[in-house]
Amino acid sequence: MIGRIRAFCLHSLTIAWGYLLAITGCVMAFIDNIGDALGDPALRDQLGVAIGDAKTTGRILLGISLVTILVRLRSLKKAG
Repeated sequence: MIGRIRAFCLHSLTIAWGYLLAITGCVMAFIDNIGDALGDPALRDQLGVAIGDAKTTGRILLGISLVTILVRLRSLKKAG
């Protein structure tokens, strides 16, 4: 299983970090739907107090992950 994950991330911890940021960003962007599914409609308000606007935070994390993955793929292509 670990071997498959490493192969999916092209044996790069940076790409794995980018994927983790992307997953976290998606969760943050859709926190309203997730809160409703979990039966806690106040989840958005609770996260808003802790980190600010969840949708904006999610979009920022998605942007950072996209740049991180693209830059690492570019450097892997130049090295190979």
